[in-house]
Amino acid sequence: MKIWRRLLPNTLKIRLILAYITLLMVPLCFAIFYLFQHFESIRQKDMMDQMSERMQQVHVSLTDMMAFAYKANIMLSQDESLIQIMDDPEKYDPFDRKKVIESKMFGINNSFFFHQTELYFRFIDRKGNVYTSYAPNGQLTNRLKELQDWRNALQSGSHPYRWTADDWNDVNGSQGSKLLSLYTILDDQLRGNYGLARISINIQEWFRSTLKDSPANKDLTIFSGQGEIVLQSKETAFSSVMMQRIMSAQAKEGHFEDERASSLVNYSYLEELDWYVVSQMPLSELQQEIQRLRLIAFLFLSILVIAFVLVTIFLSARMTGPLYVLERSMEEASDKKLNVKITIGKGATDEVRSLGESFNRMIDDVVVLINKLKLEERQKQAVRFQMLLSQMNPHFLLNTLNTVKWMARKEKQEAIAGICTSLGSILEASLGSDIELVSLKEEIKLLRSYESIQSFRFRDHFTIQYEMDESVHYALVPKLSLQPLVENSIVHGFDEAKGCCAIWVRAKAEGNSLILEVEDNGVGMEVASRRPVRRSGHGIGLSNLRERLQLLFKREGSIEFISSAEGTLVRIQLPLLIATPYSQEGEGGHVDGFASGR
Repeated sequence: MKIWRRLLPNTLKIRLILAYITLLMVPLCFAIFYLFQHFESIRQKDMMDQMSERMQQVHVSLTDMMAFAYKANIMLSQDESLIQIMDDPEKYDPFDRKKVIESKMFGINNSFFFHQTELYFRFIDRKGNVYTSYAPNGQLTNRLKELQDWRNALQSGSHPYRWTADDWNDVNGSQGSKLLSLYTILDDQLRGNYGLARISINIQEWFRSTLKDSPANKDLTIFSGQGEIVLQSKETAFSSVMMQRIMSAQAKEGHFEDERASSLVNYSYLEELDWYVVSQMPLSELQQEIQRLRLIAFLFLSILVIAFVLVTIFLSARMTGPLYVLERSMEEASDKKLNVKITIGKGATDEVRSLGESFNRMIDDVVVLINKLKLEERQKQAVRFQMLLSQMNPHFLLNTLNTVKWMARKEKQEAIAGICTSLGSILEASLGSDIELVSLKEEIKLLRSYESIQSFRFRDHFTIQYEMDESVHYALVPKLSLQPLVENSIVHGFDEAKGCCAIWVRAKAEGNSLILEVEDNGVGMEVASRRPVRRSGHGIGLSNLRERLQLLFKREGSIEFISSAEGTLVRIQLPLLIATPYSQEGEGGHVDGFASGR
């Protein structure tokens, strides 16, 4: 952790940059990476769908070519004039016969003028005469044996026709050495078999025409069910492993990803020809497109990161600059240089301006407070000096009381001596200004001294009953706190017509609080307030007591007055502070509760 703190200072600027990178840039990079992975799979699926669509078009185109050959065969078998010539060719002049049949072939080709590849017709009548719609490579000779061989082959098959995928190409000037040919026996219900028809398609011309509409990066291959390549758009070797995989699938169509060739493969099977049409798309094309998009995206992301980092540094500098000034100013203020002030620039933000103004106000308040404390200190010193001067008179009064007490005892006036003793105890306690808290036991002792003086004055017109828990005898209470309450009950609460009145003084603990109660059965506070004031200084004792409680205990000390027609109850609540005195004799050579360690 210390090494990290040395490498990365614990400053607001560094934290902002780290927070930006951690909370924004890292999730954004992960999101972009996930989106590219998702896009790549979608793009690959889209390319596969395009290849499947293209394969379907190739399949349909080849199927249409075969369908046109079937239609041409049907048209020939329904042409009565053609049937008559081929059924009995000797009735017609050879030249006229050839001219009529070639015109029939030409008419059929014209009916398919919109087709992309021309059909090549070759007929053999029952006499072995050969008719073609094209100029042959060699001389046309009698093909009666060929007619008989095809008749036997087709009659032994399940269909009266047969497709030959690798038929020899005898078309003069035509490219390629192979033709896709449909062989069928021409027959009629009345005449029987009257000839052989061969309808051929130059498969290489069709293949070149098909490749014109295909993308340049696609490799189109056609191979037979025996594993022989029929047509191929490129001269690259077609993997035998891929052939076996396609043939072993035994499916009409399908696609897969070839990891060895790093390409997408889509294939379709043509059952009538036992051909597989295969299209390949190299994955490098897809990867190049993805890499180009990824490069653009990450370049944009890098520019965005740099821009945001610069903006973050600028904003953090605008934010931390005033904070550094404030920090230096506070350090100077801590060195008791209270003449420090922060200068707020015009371009400062509202927060920085408010912070600077608050600091300047704080310095002004501290200066005012220090001056006020100095003034109060001087005033306290003056008051203390006056108190030292004023203590001369109470001491003189205390010495005078002692003289009167001894004179009363000499004259055997015990009552006067007792009053002097009680008054001396109260006066002595009031002179000890350094002691604010005394034990409850000591406070009750002072209260009894006050009671003895008032009993002599009022001639047993009141009684005081004490109800004290032993557990709170040494609880600390403000000195002379009960005396003004009892005095208030005696002076203001009693009605002389009622005779002897009672006062109860109680003390108990409730949880962590000490409860002091002074209750009387007098006339109550409402009636007493309507009486004329008997002497000056009315209420000073109670207000003095309330202020003392506030100064000593803050919110933990409280005084409550409960008055009714049957009397008044004053309840004081203080924190329970027990101060048990030390043992005077001691045992075991140490103070109780302390054990010396070795």
